[in-house]
Amino acid sequence: MPNDLPLVSIILPVYNGERTLRATLESLLAQTYSHFELLIGIDGTKDGSKAIAEAFGDKRIKIYEQPTNLGLANNLNSLISYTHPKTEFIAMAEQDDVYVPERLQWQVETLLQYPDVGLVSGIAEFVTDTQSKAFPDILVQGQLFPQGKELFNYLYTNQLKVVNTCMILRKNVHQSHNFVFRNSYGNFNVDWDYVLRFCLVSQVYGIPKVLVKMDRTGQRQSVTTNKWGQFKASRQLIKDFRHEFPNLITGQDYNKALKMCRKIELGHHPKLKLILYGLCYFLHYGDMYFLRYIGRRIKTYWKK
Repeated sequence: MPNDLPLVSIILPVYNGERTLRATLESLLAQTYSHFELLIGIDGTKDGSKAIAEAFGDKRIKIYEQPTNLGLANNLNSLISYTHPKTEFIAMAEQDDVYVPERLQWQVETLLQYPDVGLVSGIAEFVTDTQSKAFPDILVQGQLFPQGKELFNYLYTNQLKVVNTCMILRKNVHQSHNFVFRNSYGNFNVDWDYVLRFCLVSQVYGIPKVLVKMDRTGQRQSVTTNKWGQFKASRQLIKDFRHEFPNLITGQDYNKALKMCRKIELGHHPKLKLILYGLCYFLHYGDMYFLRYIGRRIKTYWKK
């Protein structure tokens, strides 16, 4: 592939990734768009991740070891600082995901075709122990993301629908607006916080194709397996953005966003609490969803 094509820097933060890292790297190195560098940030861990990456012997791989754990946001920022000066696009990757071969090719073609688009994502296929599901629904259904303030409001009230693990962004947009990945909520919501801010300054495009398969099986080790930590962080982000952007987020938007949190949280309560909280949420929001959900779960319990 000619080197006069745009250079892509893939940034891959790694933390105890030895179980899944090899498959991730194989999928990245097999991309049909090959003009890229792959920057791996090993974040204060001493497992076999470095040896796995070195074993590929690919000159495009650059490994950066952090002696102490930086956390996800700071690791990402560090990797971005190491990207080549000629890099035009920065692609995100995660240590337990597998990418389709055309992922970068489709995304680079989109960025070249639409110069006003600063960030491109796509569809992810979640693979669990029992099923696989495509996400987000808006792209699965063949619709486009809204733009600007409308997208900001959509992502605020419905939570993040731009898949982080297959995002690619223009480096000059990131730099010109002094963007950073923030650790405001520890390792949670780093992507949600970033995309909410990004969509206010640049267009965001979603390719209606599966770009990545995401390992969400029970044996997976990830910060996102800490569900209640995630829920608490999400409620705090909703509160913080309401204070930071009062001209964009109304009280109605705030309540809608909180209600979405409650819907997501409800299924993670034990049986009795699920019923009690579901009834409380129904009375508070007047939304029949909570009663219907209780009914479905009770039927499930009876079948066991």
